Amino acid sequence: MAQTGFTPLTYDDTVGQPLERRGGRAKVTGTAPYSAEWKVDGLLYAMPVLSMIARGKVVGINSAIAESMPGVRMILTPENVPRVKKVKPAGESNFGTSLASSLIPAAERNVYFVGQYMAAVIADSFEAARDAAMAVKLEYEVSEHQTDVFQSPADERPKDLQGEPPTFTMGDPDGALKKAAVQVDLEFKLAANHHNPIEPHATIADWKEKDGEPFLRVYDASQSISLSQMTLVQMFELKPEQVQVICKLVGGAFGSKGLMWPHSILAIMCSKVMQAPVKIAISREMMYGGTGHRTPMFQRVAIGADSDGKIESLIHSGFASTSRKDVYAEAFTMPSRSMYATPNLKLDQTQCRVDSQLPTFMRAPPETPGMFALEVAMDVMADKLKLDPIEFRKRNEPSIEPHSQKPYSGRHLVECMELGAKQFGWANRNQSPRSTRDGHWLVGMGMAPATFPALGFPTAARVTLKSDGSAHIDCCSHELGTGTETVQCQLLSSLLGIPVKNVTMELGDSTLPPGGISGGSSTTFSLGGAVRKAVDALKSNLLKLASTNADFKSLKVDDVRFAEGKLVGPSASISLVDLLKQAKKDSVAEVGSFQPGKDSKTANHSYGAQFVEVGVDEDFGIVRMRRMLACYACGTIMNAKTARSQFMGAMIMGVGHALMEETKWDHHLGRITNNNLAEYHVPVQADIPKIDVMWITDPDFNASPIGGKGIGEIGITGVAAAISNAIYNATGRRLYDLPMTPERFLKGSAHA
Repeated sequence: MAQTGFTPLTYDDTVGQPLERRGGRAKVTGTAPYSAEWKVDGLLYAMPVLSMIARGKVVGINSAIAESMPGVRMILTPENVPRVKKVKPAGESNFGTSLASSLIPAAERNVYFVGQYMAAVIADSFEAARDAAMAVKLEYEVSEHQTDVFQSPADERPKDLQGEPPTFTMGDPDGALKKAAVQVDLEFKLAANHHNPIEPHATIADWKEKDGEPFLRVYDASQSISLSQMTLVQMFELKPEQVQVICKLVGGAFGSKGLMWPHSILAIMCSKVMQAPVKIAISREMMYGGTGHRTPMFQRVAIGADSDGKIESLIHSGFASTSRKDVYAEAFTMPSRSMYATPNLKLDQTQCRVDSQLPTFMRAPPETPGMFALEVAMDVMADKLKLDPIEFRKRNEPSIEPHSQKPYSGRHLVECMELGAKQFGWANRNQSPRSTRDGHWLVGMGMAPATFPALGFPTAARVTLKSDGSAHIDCCSHELGTGTETVQCQLLSSLLGIPVKNVTMELGDSTLPPGGISGGSSTTFSLGGAVRKAVDALKSNLLKLASTNADFKSLKVDDVRFAEGKLVGPSASISLVDLLKQAKKDSVAEVGSFQPGKDSKTANHSYGAQFVEVGVDEDFGIVRMRRMLACYACGTIMNAKTARSQFMGAMIMGVGHALMEETKWDHHLGRITNNNLAEYHVPVQADIPKIDVMWITDPDFNASPIGGKGIGEIGITGVAAAISNAIYNATGRRLYDLPMTPERFLKGSAHA
């Protein structure tokens, strides 16, 4: 298609190379600085006092025993908690703040969920704070609660879904469904999930005086450092230069650290009261009530098609939960806007309010649950039509996005399915269920497409070129373990034409140029755009310096380029080192700013295809993964090694979502019962088979200033559907609810 977005770039061989991730050695040797591990003199420790009821009011706090315990400095309660300026949380301010919840810790008497922070203990040691927090007794006035999403009235519409309305209708989908020659109308229930990163959330807050004014330094496990800084500026009524937020490394997040949760605010308030640094390190159990989760949800997908397999109607509806106090909307109908051609489309979402903590983003937030329902329904329809699942999808490949009526920036879904099928051996699949055995195992293959939008956040980066030929990037971005530093150094190396070993980067500090949220697979896209802008400005600056040379005097910026450490013109070149020496400069620096376009002329997404082979033991309901393969189209792949790692990690997380991850509730008490890694099951090495990853390298400058789109989240989308479809191919039974555990298989939440 015609180019409508950013001017294309041509990279040298540095971009795409499988370079080792910088910082890897520090991680495996234990020297990497995570947020809970910063050495701060005079450090005190705080521990929240948690509510044990799901709804009601605290009418009394008995802290006498706790106050008498050794090492206890203070008990923070609604009576003595420092006041802060109330600001709108992210869900109400369209990410104007990073605040997850409007609830101020230790300041509220109303209880909205089990695990809410009603008070806090500040002590000399972690152990003293922990023990004293357990000794604080709360007296409650208990109200009736509801934590069962599927027993709650889902009669409230979200204000919006990622900026889009919660309902969308094109044509007459209900009428077309009734008239369709072939119909499927299915319902799906998905359990809640929790993130469980290796690094639990932690915050160290340190109030000091600097230049005669209060100064707040915060070490926080965060995916949104710059936005967190501005949030704290508002809440504590400070100037930006009075707040510094630092997070050099994030030890896993998957969305749970995208916003600032109450423990961070609590640590800051405790430090302010004590005028000393205070650390709060959240326990694994506390993360199940304190740092968000993927909401449970109900979905309905109905498809009507003609006898040739052309979709005539697509309806995707359902509901998810949000909290009693705050709002988060899981936009699970979003992928159905762009996947398949249909003249009649209906998307409709509602939500219910329950007495749980606020849900939040979890890896590929709308696409992971939404694609499960959509792609299982597509497989059911293909089976009814007696079509190969890939052929059915190819017959409904759209030429433009149905929802927006825009051309795709770059799609390649059909190519992903065809290449993946060839590599996986899809042609050997027996389409008739229960046709393949391996001993006592029934064996089946399944597939499903994957998708994720190309997203960006406003980001600034400073690029400095030094007279020794090296270059440096500064940005308040994040290293989530994805290789941000490595990839951006590769990008700058290629743009400037200098060796990658001569490029360094600093990130993770709010004193640096502001970065965007590292969520939505946006970091490489957004930061790369800012680096590109900075390099463009640097080229202009260097051309001015070179204009004293006759060969460069009358040239324009578009007439010159960087190559092999030189500024190259039509008839001459000069090394960057010589140019700076000639100008008597030790360095030159420029800041580039990237602003994602709000009115793109194209529909910007990445696509892929997931293929799995499973074995099913019918006697025990056990599903074993045998093989996995995926083929993706995400534009330019910036680093083959880190990209493969990201794709594989997401696919593994998809296995967990499909087969084992489930947050379980005792609805009578309103409590989560498996709030630990012993009983909340996630995949381990023995659960994961051989994984192959392929990709189509086709730079997408319609969508991205660097040609590459995000890859961290697309790998999980489609996995659960592919597994469900493979289980059907193996056994002839459909599983519509997640996770697809042995008991669900045996008890009959499977449908013939």
